[in-house]
Amino acid sequence: MRLGTFVRRSGFTLIEVLVVVAIILTLGVLVLAGVGRVTTAAHKAGAVSDIRQLSSIAMAEAGENNGIFPKAHFGNAPFWLTWEFRDRNEITKDLAYGKSNECWTSEGEDRCQNNLDIWNYGGTAEGSSTLFSYAYVIDDPIWTEGGEFLPPDDWERIREDVYNEDDDTYRWTPTRVGEEVAYKILWVDLAMIWNNRRIGNFHKQSEKEFQGVHVGFMDGHVEWRKGTEVRERFVKPGLTLYW
Repeated sequence: MRLGTFVRRSGFTLIEVLVVVAIILTLGVLVLAGVGRVTTAAHKAGAVSDIRQLSSIAMAEAGENNGIFPKAHFGNAPFWLTWEFRDRNEITKDLAYGKSNECWTSEGEDRCQNNLDIWNYGGTAEGSSTLFSYAYVIDDPIWTEGGEFLPPDDWERIREDVYNEDDDTYRWTPTRVGEEVAYKILWVDLAMIWNNRRIGNFHKQSEKEFQGVHVGFMDGHVEWRKGTEVRERFVKPGLTLYW
């Protein structure tokens, strides 16, 4: 009997190559997803640290001024602040800007607007202004005038507690330590529509909704609110704030 001759095959079949490619692509996706989660976690931790430091600055100044929070606003938005407040407290770019903001970078530039200098937003003259990627939301008519706060979820429960009988108004955000207000917060992640631009510390330009917002309370704790919990909180012409 004549046995068949064994022929050794060289190379791989098309199916084998496709299987290997599929495995490599799957592993690549898993690695990128893991890196993305680690990066997001690091950005969140950085935002919490920034908001706590900024809140500590506000509380420290209030402690030196009969409990009244420092006035720091320059323009008609809560993230538009004075040089004097920034420099007096030695606030650096690393503290003023969240690392996850796709437009407002930690270099103090708006990369979505031809690298506009937002660290020196009003120019470099003495007494000018700056934009932070965190909003300082204490009550100050410089930024609240002409706008309207939207009631929080527990509005019916707290409504009478934050009502001013003298002028028929409500206390929405604090002016001093321990004040009973609707929103007991000092600093929040930037999440806004400003002059028809949607900008946020946790917002991708390719997406419509904010991923979430950190909220810094007067008692020092910082709370993460995921995208489905983020609401419009303040509205006026040209500006809508979310937290």
